[in-house]
Amino acid sequence: MPNPTPKHLPHYQLSPWAKWLAKDHRFHAFAIEQETLVLVDERQRKHNLHLLSIQPGIGIESGWFWDTLLFTQKDGITLRFGGVEKAQSAMLQLSLKRHINQHIQRFYQQFAPALAQAAQEARLIFCGQRYIRRAVAERWLGNHLWLATGIKLKDCLQHLPAELHQDYLAVCPLMDDTHQQVARLNQAFIDQQNQLYKDFFDQVETNPLTEAQRKACIIDEQHNLVLAGAGTGKTSTMIGRAGYLIKAGLANPEQILMLAYARKAAEEMDERIQSKLGIENLTVKTFHSLGLRIISQVEGVVPSIDKMAEDDTLRAAFVDSQIQSLLEDERYRSRLLTYFLRFAYPYKSQFNFKSLGAYNAYILENDIRTLQGEIVKSYEECEIANFLYRQGIAYQYEANYQVNTSGPDYRIYQPDFFLPAYGIYIEHFAVNEHNQTPPFINKEDYLAGMTWKRALHAKYQTPLIETYSYLKQQGRLTAVLSEKLLTAGVQFKPLPQNELLDQLNQLGRVSEFSKLMAQILSLFKAAYLSIKQLVEKAEKHEDLERMRAAAYLFEPIYQAYQQRLRDNATIDFDDMIGRAIDYVESGRFPSPYRYLLVDEFQDISASRARLLKALMAQQAEASLFGVGDDWQSIYRFTGSDVALTKDFQAHFGDTATSVLDQTFRFNNKIGEVASRFVSQNPSQIDKQIRSLRLVEQPAVSLIKTDQDLTGMQAALDAIAGKAKPSASVLMLARFNFKRPDVAALKRRYPQLSLQFMTVHASKGKEADYVIVFGLDKGEHGFPSEKATHPLLELLLPQAEAFAHAEERRLFYVALTRARHHVYLVTNGLNPSPFIRELVDGDYAVSIDEFTGPGFQDRISNIPCPVCKTGWMVPRDSQYGSFFGCNQYSLCNHTQRACQWCGGGLKTHGRFRICENRRCDFVEPICPRCQGGMVLRKGPHGQFWGCSHYRKNTAFSCSHTEQFIDLKAAKVKSTVNAD
Repeated sequence: MPNPTPKHLPHYQLSPWAKWLAKDHRFHAFAIEQETLVLVDERQRKHNLHLLSIQPGIGIESGWFWDTLLFTQKDGITLRFGGVEKAQSAMLQLSLKRHINQHIQRFYQQFAPALAQAAQEARLIFCGQRYIRRAVAERWLGNHLWLATGIKLKDCLQHLPAELHQDYLAVCPLMDDTHQQVARLNQAFIDQQNQLYKDFFDQVETNPLTEAQRKACIIDEQHNLVLAGAGTGKTSTMIGRAGYLIKAGLANPEQILMLAYARKAAEEMDERIQSKLGIENLTVKTFHSLGLRIISQVEGVVPSIDKMAEDDTLRAAFVDSQIQSLLEDERYRSRLLTYFLRFAYPYKSQFNFKSLGAYNAYILENDIRTLQGEIVKSYEECEIANFLYRQGIAYQYEANYQVNTSGPDYRIYQPDFFLPAYGIYIEHFAVNEHNQTPPFINKEDYLAGMTWKRALHAKYQTPLIETYSYLKQQGRLTAVLSEKLLTAGVQFKPLPQNELLDQLNQLGRVSEFSKLMAQILSLFKAAYLSIKQLVEKAEKHEDLERMRAAAYLFEPIYQAYQQRLRDNATIDFDDMIGRAIDYVESGRFPSPYRYLLVDEFQDISASRARLLKALMAQQAEASLFGVGDDWQSIYRFTGSDVALTKDFQAHFGDTATSVLDQTFRFNNKIGEVASRFVSQNPSQIDKQIRSLRLVEQPAVSLIKTDQDLTGMQAALDAIAGKAKPSASVLMLARFNFKRPDVAALKRRYPQLSLQFMTVHASKGKEADYVIVFGLDKGEHGFPSEKATHPLLELLLPQAEAFAHAEERRLFYVALTRARHHVYLVTNGLNPSPFIRELVDGDYAVSIDEFTGPGFQDRISNIPCPVCKTGWMVPRDSQYGSFFGCNQYSLCNHTQRACQWCGGGLKTHGRFRICENRRCDFVEPICPRCQGGMVLRKGPHGQFWGCSHYRKNTAFSCSHTEQFIDLKAAKVKSTVNAD
């Protein structure tokens, strides 16, 4: 017979008969477990009821054979437990009531004093006299969360003495929704402080602070991020924040640390602190000068700064001198030559690219050149050229074939290599073992071209040596080429190492390598790594042999540099940060700073962030206040990591984010273009920047010309015609080498205040007008398409997935330097992708304002059908006008120009139609060779023949047609145009 458990906690399980026949047999067992009544149903699922939620009065309902226990919850719901032996039900009822009553009594004996304690702490924390930080609220809630169980009970007050009723009423709403209550209290606090310090916020800067600035100054979360758009007054907010902390009694000046990146910015901020706030003992530093102070305090002496730390040219010269010295060591010299011959460029097979344009971009980005200085069309051709050069075999790259095969529609045949001393030609074919071509090459046409070339050499009996891409993939390219050359009677005269090094020096390759090593040195030290860690990173890279080779070449340079610092008892700027981190993290430097205010936070690097965290960790009440704009993060190449701003809370902790969205600089039309452009990257933080200056006409103008100076003068003429005397004009370019003759321009435009800067240098600057030039496509265009060396990438923050993400932000910076108008100068035949986006995307940009001699009518708009990334631009030859890809010489595709007006031809089905709407020219396309079909006369009347037909030439197409319906082409083109 089932009996209650002999243990002191009530427990019961139904008999087998009761499980089948009892009236209320949903539950088969129950037990009291600590603070819970556990009911087990027929499927062995547990149903838990907190003892506090059950009415002490357990009821009994009698049946014929068994009784039913009635558990009534305080919400009125009754659960029935049937099948209880009649002899046991009364005892179970009594035991349950006694246990529940005892539990309630014990609970409230603990609950009452805990409630009083929670209420007392709440009055201090949530008093409305200070900003409530999330961590403080979370700590209070975590400590007292268990009280919520009692507070939620409807009869809770009945169990509490009268003197605790006010405590109950105070704690109850905080338990119900802590975050909402904290937000309400904080908003009330902000409103109160805003009114209390209204006069201060009105007068602290020349212009009264905006509501957004005031709110950002008052909010006092442990971590605060202020997203300050261009021209929205970030420095004023920094000044206001420091002044408010002191005025409100939250901090003494000695407890505040203000950090800027540049020395000049720190000095200007310090001057404004003293002049606006009248405070002299507030610490304003750069990160480096802070590091220097920490080191000095710990070590007792101010360390000397090495001259190389303050002079990049001096450091680069040191690295270069070390390399020249190391070249005297045979082992290092051999390693360096191996690097140049095998690892100077990253090898990527053509078969890994889906388009010719993508492959050409790889060639251009990496500036793949031979030891003779030629840009070649593939890495494999570069390897062949360098092999020939090293073996002392004179060659010509893509020399004209000895028989002229050119015509109006195609160029002369140019084999890949020609050996003039032997009359031998070398053709390198991009095919694998199965005669398959890369994805972006038409296999049928390419194989036909191979057959044609072989037949041509056979016809004219010119020796031809063939190599293939699959030989490179098998690692046998130069070995097979060597065998074929020797068989053909070519004599090898390998160049000595010294001659090879002399050639590399003459081409500037060693100098370029020195610059690379200097860059690696700077980033390596900033990243706070050891050589072992660098090699480990290199070993994980997909191009590990190249990375390992570069790392081994770097190691002796780094060791020499560190020895130089030790010998001179000096440190560099990276040591200032690194050593300071060690001293703060180890506790050797006790931080006096409770409030850290950081300007230009978007430029923060991992090492600087680590220093901030170390300083924060020393003060329990420390607060971080970062002011920046993720839209203006442009210094990744120095180690800055935009992710630290975009994912601020993930990196630092609970964060209050404020947005300064009213710009005092540029007008609404500049803002529309700039904001829409930078926001194309979905990972940028969404912001709506409002402009004080409202205009109706576009404030960004496009100037299309192939001469930057022509474009700049046109812009300056326009500015001079409307600007006030001494109006400021910033002339900006992506690279410093594009600097114009500023003195000559000043003489020509004396009424204007002219200044040239790179876009990077212009960060933080502003002017009435801005001219951005050099907006072309390419390695030194804007965006720059120059590849970053993979070893540098290992040391830099992770690159963003969005194409040209940082260059896009850089263009945003350029646009937002102007108050009134921006002029963009581009070559319409080779425009920057950014310019093409502005035009194709119908941005609010004036594109036809500048016309006439020296200016171009349009942006090239006929895409190259071969490489997919180039654009067809007009060219001239001895046979007349034609269109060629602007990616020449990597893409040799040409198209016929309109035979009537010289305009471009767009393909519609089997026709090419002039893009000039005023011209009706239509050209049928030859289905055999893609040439143009022209109307000819024969003995039997008119017929259509291919333009590639030639008598007595190496290549000719004889395709003819009797009738072609041109009207159908014109109808189709009209429909497409509509």
